[in-house]
Amino acid sequence: MKDMELGEIVKAVEGVLVQGNRNKKIKGVSIDSRTIKADELFIAIPGEKFNGHDFIDDAAVNGAAAFIISDEVELPERAAYIVVNDTTEALQQLAAYYRQQIDDLTVIAITGSAGKTTTKDMIAALLASKYKVHKTQGNFNNYYGLPLTLLELQGDEDIAVLEMGMSSLGEISLLTSIALPQIGVITNVGETHLESLGTIENVAQGKSELIAALPEDGIAILNYDNSYVRDMKSVFKGEKIIYYGFNKAVDISASNIRIDNKGTSFLIEYQDDKRDILIDKPGRHNVYNALAAIAVARELAVGWNSIKKALLSVDLSSLRWDVQKKKGGITIINDSYNANPLSMEAAVDAVCESAEDRVILVLGAMLELGSNESRAHLELGKKIADSAVDVLITVGEIAQLIARGAIQGNMKKENIHIFDNNKQAAVLLNNILVGNDTVLVKGSRRNKMEEIVEIIGGQGG
Repeated sequence: MKDMELGEIVKAVEGVLVQGNRNKKIKGVSIDSRTIKADELFIAIPGEKFNGHDFIDDAAVNGAAAFIISDEVELPERAAYIVVNDTTEALQQLAAYYRQQIDDLTVIAITGSAGKTTTKDMIAALLASKYKVHKTQGNFNNYYGLPLTLLELQGDEDIAVLEMGMSSLGEISLLTSIALPQIGVITNVGETHLESLGTIENVAQGKSELIAALPEDGIAILNYDNSYVRDMKSVFKGEKIIYYGFNKAVDISASNIRIDNKGTSFLIEYQDDKRDILIDKPGRHNVYNALAAIAVARELAVGWNSIKKALLSVDLSSLRWDVQKKKGGITIINDSYNANPLSMEAAVDAVCESAEDRVILVLGAMLELGSNESRAHLELGKKIADSAVDVLITVGEIAQLIARGAIQGNMKKENIHIFDNNKQAAVLLNNILVGNDTVLVKGSRRNKMEEIVEIIGGQGG
């Protein structure tokens, strides 16, 4: 963050400076007392598990120069502090104010039920060859993470690539009001957060809030092959829409797709131009992600050679398709950050298409599906039974439904293993692994499936 005077922050958050020098320079913002640095502002956020007001002393010890609070608490002597009604709202107000102070910043926002983090990483990688780019770290994509991402800007960046997540209607509208994006990308709409949103139509409505928020001179980049995304044209008040997909009638399309253990190649057609593209990630879903990223890059005048080079080495965020090679040609794919029906099916297809030998799936539950939970897991199991998967391992009570679906789909029972916890699954996996096996580990965040990868990590390297 560029230095800001405390008085400027008070004005931005509509707070009251109870104690402290208004001219004090603040060099950053944090909501985590463990990582705050000297001369930074600590905003005490009340969370589901912890209340930031309980960690003010820790933040002070670690160098916090000022505090934004809403509760009555004892403060360190001579501490500068601002009182507000709602500290979460203050964080958002400060980020919105700070965003507006940065001239000539192009903001690209990405949302979707699946693929948004990978697409964000691809867009940032392609643009970095020409511009100074700041992107969302990990999936810091909610009403805490996005403001903090904006407050990390130093002011000399050309582009901010921001991921926007949601679990309820109105969330993305809030995030767009803070970030003011000029370019919006929607990857897809599928069965996610149905526990809170109820229907896939509500998911689509929530995602469309990004397109509705774009200015008249903005650019909407939409996945034509997803009907929910295609129909978002109706909420766009601008004129420039770029459709991407596998249909040759769209603005930017892919064909001749080939997938192997080295990645995915395809022919791209864009504005009467045809190019052969290779990405270092397997799967048709990654072709969609690449098409969206290429559309953004070409709109911002990135050359084809730079695009092709960048797509060969995109660094993905943590726990996303992290490929680990083990002794004997064994491949472990840690894709454990999260899972929903759309992303799970795409991952299974990708591993089946790219594996050289036996395919083993280690799957946890797909959460937040509401009344669709049983059906979604059973359907996934049936699709697995009809795929090239050799061994299926499920972890947890809900994931047993995947195994049941696979049995209903006539997968051999001796190739299906059901466990209660990650440790049990890891023990079996260690016992059955043989040379050239490919293992995919995936499940919703709450399952912490990466524990399995950590346990079997001692098997070679």
